[in-house]
Amino acid sequence: MEELIAKEVGAALKASINQLPPANRVACNGFDEVAFDRLLNIASSYGNPAIYCTYEFAVNMIPKEAWRYTEGMKEQLWKNGRLVDYKGRTVTILDQGLEDETNERKVIDPGYCWIIPSGANSKPVKIAFEGNTLVKDLDNRGDWSSEIHVYRKVGVVAMLTNDICCYVDTSLMGQMDTWHFDGVTGSVITYDGRLDGALNEDGTPATDPAPAGENGGTTNP
Repeated sequence: MEELIAKEVGAALKASINQLPPANRVACNGFDEVAFDRLLNIASSYGNPAIYCTYEFAVNMIPKEAWRYTEGMKEQLWKNGRLVDYKGRTVTILDQGLEDETNERKVIDPGYCWIIPSGANSKPVKIAFEGNTLVKDLDNRGDWSSEIHVYRKVGVVAMLTNDICCYVDTSLMGQMDTWHFDGVTGSVITYDGRLDGALNEDGTPATDPAPAGENGGTTNP
């Protein structure tokens, strides 16, 4: 249920972005520090803004000038891969989820970053539940298996006001597929000199070391 709600919240926020004034939304290819800071200034007019984004977005949200880095910032980057704060504003990472057990699709679009001041009129996302959770067991389906069906009615809507800002990184927007490592399979040399995941022509696992210079093979001195 939690992953379903997270998916619906992300979709509702994306669908409602046009509720914001044009000055409150920016779309750039990558992280533009000047454009992002302009949105921070707008949100700061209504209260102390907090930044909400995915980890993929946060790792790029770093000031360009290296002279700004303190030892503490360097340590944060080393430990977390991102800055915990951005110019005094708290950065909250939205937990990313996966749609199903295949791990193929993400739940939250990583390209969207939301800036919400502490003095916002109300919470931008409304979630409503109707009725109780219904559970039904299904047995005797021919193979002696059983299933459990769970049903709960829930509604999600986003209502954005002019104190909220949104930054869209178009290089991340819509990148919902997870990484595939198929390009690595068959190209990694194991400790005993075999290609990890390499297959013979008949589809059986390869056991012989790869020839030198072929398919990532190596030569011993």
